[in-house]
Amino acid sequence: MRTATPWLLCVAVLASGITDIRMNCARGAEPLAPPAIYPADTWQGKSEVVLRVLNRLDAHVETIHVPAGGSVHYQNLNIGVARCLENAPTLRTDAAAWVDVQDTRTQGPGFRGWMLAAEPSLGIFENPLYDIRVTGCAGNDVPPALPEPVHPVVPPLPGKPKDTDGGTNPSDNGNDQTGTVAPGPLQSKPAVPPQPEPEDGNPMSAPP
Repeated sequence: MRTATPWLLCVAVLASGITDIRMNCARGAEPLAPPAIYPADTWQGKSEVVLRVLNRLDAHVETIHVPAGGSVHYQNLNIGVARCLENAPTLRTDAAAWVDVQDTRTQGPGFRGWMLAAEPSLGIFENPLYDIRVTGCAGNDVPPALPEPVHPVVPPLPGKPKDTDGGTNPSDNGNDQTGTVAPGPLQSKPAVPPQPEPEDGNPMSAPP
C-alpha cells in the first residue's frame, strides 16, 4: 500500500475542515521563488557567426562559419564579420552580427551593417544571385559578457499569520489587518560592465 505524501494529506485535511491541522498545513507551505531573469537588451558576445548563403541560380544552400573579426571568400563573395552577439538565455532567442559583404563579380553596392536572425528583413544583402542570412552565433564566449541576472523578491503567501510573539510583520506598516503582505518590488537592475568596444559602451553600436 502506498504512503500518502504530506501535500496530499494537507489537501485532505483542508477539505475536511479541521481547523488546528489546517493552520499547521498553511504554516508549512513555502512560496516559490520567481526565476532569475536578465535585463532586456542583454547580449553575450560569441567568437563565430553562422551564415546561410543561398545561390539563387542553382538553389544551393551553404552554411558558413566565420570567426568574429575575420573574413572568408565564398564563390564570388568576400564576407567579413566584425562581431556576433546572442540574446541572454532568459530573453527571446535571437542573434545579431555585424557583416560586411561584397560581390567581387559586380561593381554594385555591397552590404555593411547589422543582420538579425529573428528579423532578417532589417538587414538585407541586395544581390540578384545571392541571399545571405544570419542563423546564429557559435564558438566561445567573448566580450561583451552577460551581467548577473536579476533575482526577484520572493512574495509571501497571502493570509500568512502574524508573528507568534505578538508583533506584526514590519512590511505591514500597521495598515494591513489581515496579515497579508504585499509583494516587494523587484531588485534594482544591475549595471552592465563597461565593454572594451565599441567606445560608446553599446554592444549594438557599429564597430569602427
